[in-house]
Amino acid sequence: MPHDVIDNRDTLLHEVVNKLLPHAEAAHFAVGFFFLSGLKAIARNLENLRQIRLLIGNTATRATIEQLAEIHPYRPAIEEYQRAMQFQNAAQRASLLAETAHKIRERLERMEPTDEDQALIQQLARLIQEGRLKVRVYTSGRLHAKAYIFDYPADRYERGVAIVGSSNLSLAGLRDNTELNVVVHGNANHVQLRQWFDRLWEAATPFEESLLNELR
Repeated sequence: MPHDVIDNRDTLLHEVVNKLLPHAEAAHFAVGFFFLSGLKAIARNLENLRQIRLLIGNTATRATIEQLAEIHPYRPAIEEYQRAMQFQNAAQRASLLAETAHKIRERLERMEPTDEDQALIQQLARLIQEGRLKVRVYTSGRLHAKAYIFDYPADRYERGVAIVGSSNLSLAGLRDNTELNVVVHGNANHVQLRQWFDRLWEAATPFEESLLNELR
């Protein structure tokens, strides 16, 4: 009987994701770092989804709370940093988005000019233009938690399933690193995870137009 623990040394995460995607009508991914190599491993099974929401972390926020705690031993200094990240002005958010777009462009430029990579870029651009792929950047600090949430069709008793753990949407996170993730079942758990995702999503900044420009 299959177990719910996904140890990348034994079971590759992208294989589990690819088995779940054909049963889902929508997917909501919260990942720290976004690499096209990660999407390539699951691209074929994205086509039949009604909606894909991709929440990524910004690449410009380098300091973590743990690092700040070592620099500033007093809690007020850390709390001030957290407030500053939560209440950014438009210029600060724009700067973070520009940095994220720049990092994605660098990754695109390093991709090999193969037919497969070209097809992936065209697919992502089309999904954005069709309104099925939505992308937002979480600018209020690091996006530490990783979750792959799948909604099932309404005619199924089980509302959906999710994978929660440590893996970024990258080739290493989906296949190569010693990552550990867990499949989460149960309707109550699914509702709670969707609520968690929705709160982060509402606090994030739309990015699909910027991503589309980079893909083009």
